[in-house]
Amino acid sequence: MSYEEKTIRSEIVYEGPVFRVRKHVVDTVGGESVRDIVEHSGGSIMVAVSEDGKILMEKQFRKALESDFLELPAGKADPGEEPLVTATRELAEETGYHAADVRHLISFYPTCGYSNEHLHIYICKNLTKGEKHLDRDECIDLEWIDADRIIELIAEGKIQDGKTIIGILFARQAGEI
Repeated sequence: MSYEEKTIRSEIVYEGPVFRVRKHVVDTVGGESVRDIVEHSGGSIMVAVSEDGKILMEKQFRKALESDFLELPAGKADPGEEPLVTATRELAEETGYHAADVRHLISFYPTCGYSNEHLHIYICKNLTKGEKHLDRDECIDLEWIDADRIIELIAEGKIQDGKTIIGILFARQAGEI
C-alpha cells in the first residue's frame, strides 16, 4: 500500500549552479519526517554512432569520485529547454559533432529517492564534424569505441556511469548499435 506524503513546509537550503536542495517537512504514516530533495533541471545523453558503428565516448575527471570516467556525451538542460534541444546543443558544444538524425530512445529518473532529475537518451546518427565549444572549466577527451568493446567494459566494471550503462544497453536492446 502506498501513502502519499503531504508537505507541511518547505524551504531551499542550498542553491548552486547545477542544482538546489529543498528541505521538506512531511506528514508520513509514522508522523512528521524530513525529506531533502535535490532539484535539477534534467539533461540529455547522446549515443552518437559513426558510419562504421563506433560510439563516441568522453573521458573526463569527476571530482565527486576523484577519478577519470568514460561516459557518453551528456549535458544539463537550460531552464525550460526541451530535451531534444539540450541533446543537439550539448553534442555540438562538447564534441563538435552535429547529427542529422536524432531520435529519442528512453527517459528515466536516475535517483528518484532524493532527486527530481529527469534524463533523456537520444541516438544520434549521420554525424558531421565541427568545432567544440567547451565551457571554460571543462576538459573532455573524445574516443571512438566499438559498441561490443563498450559492453565488455561495462561487464568488466570499467564503465560504471549509470547513464552510460543505460544508454548503451538500451541502444543495443533497441537494435541501434
